[in-house]
Parts: sequence; structure tokens; C-alpha cells
Amino acid sequence: MRSAGVGTIAVMPVGRYAVMDGDGNPIGTEEFRCAPGPMGWRFFSQVLTQEPEPHEEVVDLAVDAAWRPARTRIATGSHEMLLTREGDTLRGFRDGEALEIDFPLEVHLDYLSPAYNAVTTMRLTGTAEIDVVYLEAATLEPRLERQRYQDLGHEQVGTAVGRFASRRWRFTALGSGWTRDLWVAADVVVRYEGLYELEWYEAGVSGPRPLG
Repeated sequence: MRSAGVGTIAVMPVGRYAVMDGDGNPIGTEEFRCAPGPMGWRFFSQVLTQEPEPHEEVVDLAVDAAWRPARTRIATGSHEMLLTREGDTLRGFRDGEALEIDFPLEVHLDYLSPAYNAVTTMRLTGTAEIDVVYLEAATLEPRLERQRYQDLGHEQVGTAVGRFASRRWRFTALGSGWTRDLWVAADVVVRYEGLYELEWYEAGVSGPRPLG
């Protein structure tokens, strides 16, 4: 993915996250772009990561006007998945084999990319416990998981690319108890404690802008 050239303005938000292992240790990068699209909103990224072994990934997520996942494609090198929502079902394939997953209106979708967290927070109006179809990192094996998002209110958060007016959430995977805070400015996760830190960013026409 190429950044906007010197003296140009990106049409859509583009940026790069430092990817970390959950404890703040760098393990890779995720370059992304996101913007409103024909369905509602779309996020595309290219990931370089050292875990569970060195590999590249492509993440492509599109949602409808209500921020419900409509289509996602993930390729990790060793595995590939394409899912499309059809009513209350996700249909598609994993590694060429047909896949069908129950996906009622209230269920969310998650993978190890901040795009999925951004989409979930855009759907929520406040603190909530939710059912989630979680796609396992790298292998893309789907499983049902219960998660909690606690709304901690609006605050400014500092990043390597500036301060943002954001909404702070506390994420908890209820099965394991794993929890971290994340900060979302408009439709962009600008910080995710121990997992993602913005290290380069251009707001473009539609993205949230750093403060002053």
C-alpha cells in the first residue's frame, strides 16, 4: 500500500499501525485505508506479523449502512476465507470448502484487526455484552465467543501522530477474562492498549483529524 505523495491529500483515511503482542512488544505492522463505500463502509489492510510465524495477511471488511458486517475476506498465506451475509447467515468458504455460520441480527464479527472493533463500537450505543463470531488468528477457524464492551466515555487520547477526541472502551473476552482499553475516533481505532498504536496517519477528506 502506498501512502499519499508529498503535497497531496488522501481521499480517505490511510495509516499504519504498529502491531504488538498484547503486552506492547512490536511484532509487525498493519497498513490500512477505510472510507464510506457503496454498501456503507469498507476497510482494507495489509498486515506483516511475526506471530504465530512470520507471514503476510490481507484483511477486507465491508459493512452496510447499519454497520452490520456484509462481507469479509481474510487471507493469511496458509488460509483464506470469504464470508458474505445472507439474511441471518454468513455463507462462503474457508480454504475452498463451503462454510455456513448462523449470524442473527444481534451477533457481531471479530478478527485480529482493529477494523472489527471499530465496527462493533459503531453499532453499540453504550456498555453491552454481545455474542460474537470470532475468527481465530491466522487459522481463521470460526467459533462463538461472548464479549463485553464497557463505554468509558469521551476523552482525548495521545498517539504518535497527535491527540484525538475519542470514545474510550474497555474490551473483555468473557471466556478468558482478557481485557484491554481501546480508543475510537469516528470510524478509526486510534489506540488499542498493548495491541495497536498508530505510527503514521493521514485523515484524508472523511477521516477524524488530530486536534490542533
